[in-house]
Order: sequence, then structure tokens, then C-alpha cells
Amino acid sequence: MYKIVFVDDREDQFIILNQVKREAKDTLEFFECVPKASIIDTQKTISEQSPDLLLLDYRLDEKPVKGNKIVEYKAGTVAQQFRDSAIEYYQKDIPIFAVSHEDNIRLYEPDKTAHDLFDQIWFKNFFVDHPNDAVNQMISFIEAYKEIIDCFKSGNRLHKLLQINPDGIGFIDSHFFNEINKMKAPHLVSISIFKTFIKRSWLLLDKNNLLALLGIHPDDKQSKHLKELINIITENDIGYSGVFGSGFQRWWANRLKDFFEDQYSVTLGDLTSAERVEKISECIGLKFKPAVSRWTNNSDTYVSFACSSCKNPTEVEYSVSAYDPVPHPVIGKNRICWSCIQTGEYGDRGFLVDDSDEFAANKIRHGKIEFG
Repeated sequence: MYKIVFVDDREDQFIILNQVKREAKDTLEFFECVPKASIIDTQKTISEQSPDLLLLDYRLDEKPVKGNKIVEYKAGTVAQQFRDSAIEYYQKDIPIFAVSHEDNIRLYEPDKTAHDLFDQIWFKNFFVDHPNDAVNQMISFIEAYKEIIDCFKSGNRLHKLLQINPDGIGFIDSHFFNEINKMKAPHLVSISIFKTFIKRSWLLLDKNNLLALLGIHPDDKQSKHLKELINIITENDIGYSGVFGSGFQRWWANRLKDFFEDQYSVTLGDLTSAERVEKISECIGLKFKPAVSRWTNNSDTYVSFACSSCKNPTEVEYSVSAYDPVPHPVIGKNRICWSCIQTGEYGDRGFLVDDSDEFAANKIRHGKIEFG
């Protein structure tokens, strides 16, 4: 059983874990902790529990603690203490999540700060609305850290953690492999792998991008036929089983394409959405509704990925690049469909247009490129 410590200055907030505790059953044990006025005392209390994962409320300074004393630090300060220690004692490094009801918690997302403090940034309602996902994802991070620590002194960390053949992944920048191998603490490896391979879809596909590549409409996301198709592709070694795989279902994009080419002589990228689902029906006997472009409003289109903003199947020609701080040019960029630019909804979801595509985006905003 794994132990999780949850630190919050408001004891009434511990109730948010009730559904998670029911889902966790015999897999997770929770220790609830109110912070001390002294950060050293708080750190000591946490360390005494030897947690496998630490949940920190973003605001630890909202309510006076025992003795009517004021807490003069927030989650970031506590996390920094543990991260500094992990540089010297990497075997003791653990995943740390920041949780809050406040929007300003987003300042701590790894893509928006120079300090890699937190593995995940969660709003507290995630525990209530998605308790099963919360349990699976916390366990996947705990197990990922254990795997990272186990191979920390060995070379080729990335190959071992992603479970890939060193000879079969030549299109990833070799500098990225070298960076992973040189990192001095497990949390740096965890955060880098997660935001590069799990959080984005390029080498590994999430469900939205899997549907887009197959030309399947999002309406079929929960269909019986899609479950059957996923079973088929998983049985053919297309499903991802590396670190984080137990909490975040992913599929290898290159293996999916190779599967259709080798088994059915079908090149997915050469077909429209309507043609792809027709081929799937012809080859495998499963029927699907074809994906429809938000911009052209038809399925006679070459969608290839899901818009990072609205998650709908999207074409390269009707999308722009999102601003992306990830430095490696060979890593697939997030992209925003023209419809999200037209409506402005991408901004509400925290995306920015990359400078290289700002000219086109501005024309769309001002109606100089209209809906197809």
C-alpha cells in the first residue's frame, strides 16, 4: 500500500478525499496534515510519514494554525525544500502535486515556470469529479518514480523508461536523451518525460489524437466498436506500457501507422476521414462515424490530430502553431484549429499563438479568412 500525505491549512478540505479513499481501497493510505507555523516543523512532520506522494494545498497561509499562529509560506516553499534534498539524496525523491481551488495555481505548471517543483497541478474538484482517474494517476506517478530511481545510475534512461528499442527511435533529438541521462534528480526526469511524451500527443497518442488519426468522430469515443478496435491495436503491440502508462492510456503513433500499412496496405494519411472509416469497416468489420472538420464542416478532409484547444479532429492546413516552450524542434508542436482562433476559445483554455503563425491567426480573427 502506498502512502500519500495531504497538507492543507483548512481541515474542512480533507473531505475532498472521501471518494478517492473509497476508490483506492487497499492501494492508497492517506495521512492528513495541517501545516505548522514553522516550515521546518511541517517538513519534519511530512518526512516522518515517509510518503510515496505529497499533496500540497497551494495556499497554506489562509487560516491561523495552532496557537493562532500565522503560516508565512505557501506550497512552493515546502516543495522546494524537498526538491533541494532530492538533489543530494535522489533515492528519497517523491512526486509532489499542488492542489487548489484558485486559478493562480497555474503559475506553477512546469511549462510556465523555471522551477520544476510540481509533477501535477490539480484543481481540488478533480478528486470529487474523477476519483478513479485521480487514484490511477497518483499510483502511476508513484510507480514511475520508483522505476526512475531504479535506473537512475544506468545509461539510456529514456529507452528503459519508455520501453523502446535504442535502434528504433532515431527521429528523437539525441540531445534529449543526453539531457535525461544527465539530470541529477528523479523529479527532473519525471517532469521532463511527462510533459514531453505524455502531456502532448506526437509520438504517443492520447484518445483524442488516436480518433483523429483514424478519422473517427468524437461521438464514437465511448462506442462498443471503438473498444473492440482498441483491443485489436493493443494486442498488436501498439499500446504504450512505459512509465505513466498505468494512469494515462497512450498508443504509439508510428506503430499504429505501420500496423495499417503492413496488415491492410492502408496509408492513413493519404485518406480522408470518410475513406479511413470506410477502410476500417472493410478491413476489420467495425463501423464508425467519420470525423468532421470544424472549419469545412464535412468529412472529406485530411484530419491528422486533435486541436490542443477544443480536442476535435483537425487538419494541418486549417490550424496554427501554439506557443510552445519545449525547446526540442523534433518534438511535435501543439496546434490550434482555425475555429478556436475564430471564436477565441483557445485563449480561455490558456493557449497562445506562436509568433510564426500570428499573421494568419490575426486574419482569421478579423474575418479575412472565413469559415469554409
